[in-house]
Amino acid sequence: MNRRRFLRTVGATGIVGATVGIAGCGQFTDESNAGQTEACGPYEPTVSGSTGWQTVGGDPAGTGVVPASETPEPPLSLDWTYILGGMAGAVQPVATAGRVYAHEYDSLLCAVDATSGEKVWEKRVESPHGPLAIGDDVVVALAESTVLGLNPETGETRWTVSENYTGLFRGGPVVVDETVYVSTELSLLALDLADGTVRWKHTTGEETVATPAIVGETVYYGDYDTYVYALDAATGEEKWRVKTNAHIDCNVTVADGTVFAGNPDGIVHAIDAASGEHTWTYDVRSDPNVLATDGSHVYVQTDDQLYAVEATTGVSCWSTESTGAGVAVGDGCVYTPLPVEEPESRSLPGVLNAATGEKLAKTQGEFESRYARYYKGSAVVDGAVYASGVDEDGISLARFS
Repeated sequence: MNRRRFLRTVGATGIVGATVGIAGCGQFTDESNAGQTEACGPYEPTVSGSTGWQTVGGDPAGTGVVPASETPEPPLSLDWTYILGGMAGAVQPVATAGRVYAHEYDSLLCAVDATSGEKVWEKRVESPHGPLAIGDDVVVALAESTVLGLNPETGETRWTVSENYTGLFRGGPVVVDETVYVSTELSLLALDLADGTVRWKHTTGEETVATPAIVGETVYYGDYDTYVYALDAATGEEKWRVKTNAHIDCNVTVADGTVFAGNPDGIVHAIDAASGEHTWTYDVRSDPNVLATDGSHVYVQTDDQLYAVEATTGVSCWSTESTGAGVAVGDGCVYTPLPVEEPESRSLPGVLNAATGEKLAKTQGEFESRYARYYKGSAVVDGAVYASGVDEDGISLARFS
């Protein structure tokens, strides 16, 4: 049986040159790893973010930005862990102020109380896939051949939609108002959130596995056919499409009238959201697994690096080592999995200065296992960071604040 552990934190990481108690990452300094390039302009974010981390990209536009009032002040400390069990894999969690939702890629979906770490419900589902998404009255989950609408309080199934395939590791659904947008084997679907009715289907003939982004009346997504698409959110009618240099399986993110997309060969594309015209490209030379943007920077996360690129020009601003998947940005901070070498090599949620990439804080709590690693996140909600990973008892979910 899966067990919940409530752990009392007894340690917090040191911060080189930090003034603890002053809000905002811009107040912290670490001259040992400052790396902003001279070519990069001033850090001036334009995206304010939204409350709740209700899809894998935070908000429907996939920006990964949260309001300053929602962000925890570094350093971070461990509050609790919840063991799901199994060893199939960890998924990036989604959360509201009251609930956190995740699964372990084998058979178990769970809802956990955000404050206590206690189980709210667990549900057996055959081969859950990808991240979940939260609507007002429905939690949307993906399985190998099914899209499920669940009661967020009980886990009871409200509706199912049969599909041949949904993305195993990358794409997650996105809920906007009364519609949920889902990437499936060969199509992007728009489903009625209340009953799962298919409103429209956009089919390319190639795999559609990436998380879409929705801004206003337009849905943006990238596809294995190498194109980035802009669709009418109500009808699915194509507004434009633009060809890139390779297939796309990473999310797109949108801010200030620009769509950002990335190919597995490392090319990041900035595309005008209205016309589909290319603005700039930037080469990170590795497969992006997460894109986010606060309007000042585009954050490009690969398996081992996090890059910050100027959103308007594509000029490199900084890069640093990162070991996981998940980027949240707020109040001048970037929350993301970072490598920790002591006492054991592992990944834990850490904090960077968004303007410079300086490493500000790494989490150190009293974990019950030295094998504990939390490399899938970071969902930032109501002053806490939620991340998933693994320890000796299997896949685990944790809260840090």
